[in-house]
Amino acid sequence: MLQEFLTTLLWAFLIALPLTFLFVKLKLPPLVSFLLTGLIVGPAGFSLVKDPHLVEGLAELGVIFLMFLLGVEFSVKKLLGYRREVLWGGLMQVIITTLFVALLTLLFFHYKIGQAVFYGTLVAFSSTAVVLKLLIERGELNTPYGRYIFGILLFQDLSVIIVMLLLPLLGGEGISLRDILQTLLKSLSIFLLVFGISLKVVPLLLYSIVKTRSRELFLISIFIIALGTAFFSYKLGLSMALGAFLAGLVVSESEIAYQTMAELKPLKELFMALFFISIGMLLNPDILIQNPGATLLSFITIFVVKVIGILMVVLLLSKSFRVSLISALYLFQIGEFSFVLALEGSKYNLFSERAYQIFLSASILTLMFTPFVVSWAHRFSDFFLARVFPRKFRYILRKREREVESSSSAHTIVVGFGVCGKNVVYGLKILNIPYIILELNPTTVKIYRQKGEPIYFADATHPEILLKFGIQRAKALVIAVGDNLTTRKIIHIARSLNPFIYIIARTQFIAEIEELLKLGADEVVPEEFETSIELFAKVLEFYRVPKNVINDLLEEIRSGHYEALRAEGKKITTIQSPSEWWRLINFQTYLVKRDSLLNGLTLRGLDLRAKTGASLVAIQRGEELIQNPSPDISFKEGDLLILIGGERELRKAIKYLENPLEAWY
Repeated sequence: MLQEFLTTLLWAFLIALPLTFLFVKLKLPPLVSFLLTGLIVGPAGFSLVKDPHLVEGLAELGVIFLMFLLGVEFSVKKLLGYRREVLWGGLMQVIITTLFVALLTLLFFHYKIGQAVFYGTLVAFSSTAVVLKLLIERGELNTPYGRYIFGILLFQDLSVIIVMLLLPLLGGEGISLRDILQTLLKSLSIFLLVFGISLKVVPLLLYSIVKTRSRELFLISIFIIALGTAFFSYKLGLSMALGAFLAGLVVSESEIAYQTMAELKPLKELFMALFFISIGMLLNPDILIQNPGATLLSFITIFVVKVIGILMVVLLLSKSFRVSLISALYLFQIGEFSFVLALEGSKYNLFSERAYQIFLSASILTLMFTPFVVSWAHRFSDFFLARVFPRKFRYILRKREREVESSSSAHTIVVGFGVCGKNVVYGLKILNIPYIILELNPTTVKIYRQKGEPIYFADATHPEILLKFGIQRAKALVIAVGDNLTTRKIIHIARSLNPFIYIIARTQFIAEIEELLKLGADEVVPEEFETSIELFAKVLEFYRVPKNVINDLLEEIRSGHYEALRAEGKKITTIQSPSEWWRLINFQTYLVKRDSLLNGLTLRGLDLRAKTGASLVAIQRGEELIQNPSPDISFKEGDLLILIGGERELRKAIKYLENPLEAWY
């Protein structure tokens, strides 16, 4: 049994690997490659897998994790922020599409009402995974049409739960309003019971786990929460998928929501691949060959019905034809939850074998055409508006630049909120630059979230985390963590996601500088060198080396990525130490450089004592020491000015000598 199970998995992934690679290269949804894999390895293909039921258990795990992550992504705050798009746009889209398809089914096929409504719900849902991925990749999630698309998808995903509850009623002999209300009330009661228990227990468990800083314990706890709640719901009479959604909903209100999504998404993708492969195994190409017209007609019907329905709904809410048309073209395909419902509906005899096969084929076609339709949607909408509404189109062209500008946040992402991270954030606050903080210490996150900081419990080594927090729109990334392995991984991922972002990284070791620069860091700040540089500067100050010379020397060292300190024998600017007499008095020195405003200015015109309180007692010019210089003496390049006075006066004098503009006017 185990050998047959492993053979099934091996064949499934061996075929899926090259197919998925090909689909990615062609910019087609990988989901379709999984369906084709199932067709190839299944009984209707080459019969490489004799028993498709061997992978059904793992496939169901994919659905559980899909619903769990849906709950994690969903939150009350997000619902309130998109309430117009979700509650009105999503509600009207699902109802209109469902009723229209149900009406067509009743008129042309004379099916029962339950079956007709079931077909309508299958067509109503679009692919959250495919569409959101396209929106994120194209940077369109925050555009006006992106908001409507996201809101409709969110409502569709929530509607799946209600449809799954109603499947037994839809598959029965009749549907009464009383039965529907009883089912909904019972489900709502159990829903609130499970949610209430989870809301009390889960946060305490998770907070205790994340404080250990153990990734293994964190993953185990997430598995227990997702699978345990799903099993508990199943025992109470609800579906496991609904229980998983409840667990995710509870986690979504905690600080670890984003990290949970990043950790579980790879597993979800793996199990979902198996889920779609198992569906592909059920595909029967003989029925498709016998019914090509029905498949093509189904595809056209789905496209036309969904585009018209979504266009009407979004147009009613947005009053923008362009936003409505783009939203409709993005959402015309059949979604992954429709496959879940189709599989469940077949258990209640809501599908005939022929209808099921035609539906699967038409759905695959919609998914295959989605990337092409999306890339073509903007050009088509512009073409249509230019021909039909030319004045409106000119207004849109003027407004489009403002829309693009408003969708870009130009923020800074700070990874790590220790001493270094806090200092960086302090500077960003002073400059009024928007920022986001990613931190893995749950106590720190909790404390500073209460203080109003935009800080999140999230591991920046996950691409999904960086994408979630807008790495593609960010201007800068500051990596202030002490782990060099983590730093290297973050730089590599960030540079691949955004080739133009400015990356500043902290490192502990000298040997890491070159490696981090090669990986894509723009600036690397080594703790060891910065400490030694500060000590070096203090020594030079003690020996009264001119302050501006010290600053130039430090700038020279830093501008070359510390090459002068890392390479033996590397030449840097040398400086001349003043004479030893300086030890006897409190003084400061200043070197007149070539581009200094002091060149040609007289001591009388400088009026140093009146301006700063410090006195110029001598000028060292080459080998000559000019003591008590005349008020009419002019300063020259290379002069070393020797000043005396209090510490406060000397600091003021150095600042004045750097920019003596008022002495010239």
